[in-house]
Amino acid sequence: MSAETRVGTTSEATSLFVTPKLYDEITECDKHLIVIESPRVDDIMAQFRQFAMRSGNSVYHWSEGAGIVSMRESELAVPGSQRIHEALRHIQNSLHVGVYIFTGFAKLLRPPVSGVLRQLAKQQGQARKLVFIDTKVRMPEGLDALVHRIVHDIDSKRPPRLRDGRWVT
Repeated sequence: MSAETRVGTTSEATSLFVTPKLYDEITECDKHLIVIESPRVDDIMAQFRQFAMRSGNSVYHWSEGAGIVSMRESELAVPGSQRIHEALRHIQNSLHVGVYIFTGFAKLLRPPVSGVLRQLAKQQGQARKLVFIDTKVRMPEGLDALVHRIVHDIDSKRPPRLRDGRWVT
């Protein structure tokens, strides 16, 4: 069974999910594959970009059209990494340690990609962290035990407010 962390925030649009605490949880996790499930994927990606620029940490984003791109400097792209298999091979063979975020991958996690993911998940030492973000993430069979799962709970309840002299929810 995979480890799971639930992170709760309010339903307000200003809620901050990507914090130094979350980044530390990702980098200090003993597993190399991390899944973040959230209904606000675009907001989380914007927060990761802002976090990367402010902190100076090595955070990269992979998408099918652009490949691997630095979130600090969007003009720094890895050539030949547009396909997920090529991107994972690059990460596997690279000496550069960092956090690699994947979006838009749902239909691409099948062999031979699942084999490379299994190899990356079993790496020893300070390896790269692969973070898969989507509303619901289904990993290939046999990989769930190698995944740390974080669920971004958005409480549907709003805080009580004062209306006509009474607190209402």
